[in-house]
Amino acid sequence: MSPRAREGLLLLGLAACGGDAEPPAREPAGSPPIEAASSPAAQDGPAGPWFVEHGADRGLDFVHQNGALPEKHLPETMGAGGALFDFDGDGDLDLYLVQGGPMRIGAGPGVFLEPEGALPPNRLYAGDGRGHFTDVTAGSGAAAHTGYGMAAVAADFDGDGHADLFVTNLGPDALLLGDGRGGFRDASAASGLADPRWTAGAVAFDAEGDGDLDLYVTAYLEVDLSAPLWCGDRRPGWRSVCHPDAYPGLADRFYENRGDATFEDATLRAGLGDNAGKGLGVVAFDAEGDGDLDLYVANDSCENRLWLNDGLGRFEDGTLLSGTGVNGRGATEAGMGLAVGDVDGDLRAELFVTNFDNESNTLYGNLGGGRFRDRTAQAGLEAPSRLPVGFGTALADFDHDGDLDLAVANGHIIDNIALYHDGKTHAQRAQAFENDGQGRFRELPPEELGDLAAQPLVGRGLYPGDLDGDGDLDLLVTTCGGPARLFENVRARSPGFSLRGLPHGARVVVRTRDGRALLRTAAAPVSYFGQGAAEVHLGLAPEQVLELVVEPLHGGAPRQLEGAALSVNGRAVVDLGGG
Repeated sequence: MSPRAREGLLLLGLAACGGDAEPPAREPAGSPPIEAASSPAAQDGPAGPWFVEHGADRGLDFVHQNGALPEKHLPETMGAGGALFDFDGDGDLDLYLVQGGPMRIGAGPGVFLEPEGALPPNRLYAGDGRGHFTDVTAGSGAAAHTGYGMAAVAADFDGDGHADLFVTNLGPDALLLGDGRGGFRDASAASGLADPRWTAGAVAFDAEGDGDLDLYVTAYLEVDLSAPLWCGDRRPGWRSVCHPDAYPGLADRFYENRGDATFEDATLRAGLGDNAGKGLGVVAFDAEGDGDLDLYVANDSCENRLWLNDGLGRFEDGTLLSGTGVNGRGATEAGMGLAVGDVDGDLRAELFVTNFDNESNTLYGNLGGGRFRDRTAQAGLEAPSRLPVGFGTALADFDHDGDLDLAVANGHIIDNIALYHDGKTHAQRAQAFENDGQGRFRELPPEELGDLAAQPLVGRGLYPGDLDGDGDLDLLVTTCGGPARLFENVRARSPGFSLRGLPHGARVVVRTRDGRALLRTAAAPVSYFGQGAAEVHLGLAPEQVLELVVEPLHGGAPRQLEGAALSVNGRAVVDLGGG
């Protein structure tokens, strides 16, 4: 569907990488927002914090092991990932948490051997829909995977209606097929996905409109764990992990699903061959507004890449003209976490990327037609993000005023960074920002944010979802070498609701009774090394919705629902039955 046709429907319905190693501190080389109808004033909401922590009292006892060694291997600083998904089809969100364990043994560049002895597995937790979780790893079969894990993707790869898992590792990746009852079997060998390199982020999406979910997997660096580099001062206690510029980057891979959870490496055929970088994150979204999913890859200290889909699963490099390869000053940044959403109410999705300290995170405003502009400063997000190191992030309506707020998990990769820089720390406080409805953000002070910012963490993943079934979005935060944390949302003004059963990747346009138009996408938010809940969440009461239009990808027939069709009868979920 062309952009012009899509607009008509809505009106009717409503670069090269590398270089020399740098010091461990990783110091970088040196238009107004679109107007939209304002959301209700934040002062009208309830007083008190936004988030309250729960974890061990709700059954979550996961602690990430990174296998940190005196040699300061870079892989030990990057995990851990996770995913929110419904593995047993009971309607409640469950948790999958990716484990590391002892550092793998190096046997030459890019060769990783498992250490001897028992290894700690990834963990699977069953949710009861009220915010409590039970560890069911022991009876889950292959979900108890023991690779040195990075990221997790939950999706139905074999088309049997049950959620499966794909896990990236330092070493062979894993495809774990679910049976819908909590059991998983390892299908890695036959899948064609067991890449032995150091892979990182991944996203499942339908590239060509055949109904099967394909995979794009980023690869990070070629490291030799048998001959670790020395970076930092040679004084006792001062050795540090090295900058990624000290290592060669690796090429990403695009895998086309044959429809039975076996995959073909279609990177070259799809036009994605020139992708060498140092990829940590990838997201699939409709950057052009033409009804198919494009790809954006966040590379660490290299040019990010935007790949534009022709609708048939063939891609061309649109980075240069898009303005998304570098920031507004023309500098590359250490892209890590990603979030996509319409922050200014113009029915076009913005792109948010988390970066390293002294760089700031970056918000790319969507100008339409695959063109973007760096609007970080105008949005109020530049200064607050220059000191922290951002990883996981989410754009979501946490306070239920109709617009998308922002949350970021922070944490340095250098555990002794305080020796090198006054004011910098390994553990760092998470941040959250309230949207004014026009794409301008106010940073929430720690006392207002609550437990999410109460304690510095070595934050990595940050994944939103309604974990307790009360109609608002909570947060799962993972940490490197520490416990996973659950943060209950206590800020939302009134319960919202979620849409389930939508076509994967569909655009959802909501027109409200007070004259606003909201855009959401039916896909799991990818964040960093994992994903939040795939349900489309609306921070509105059903009676506030005048009309809702579901627009499937690849020119599928739209569905239009009047507000009366969204009555939830006391429940927080509306099942639209597959669109």
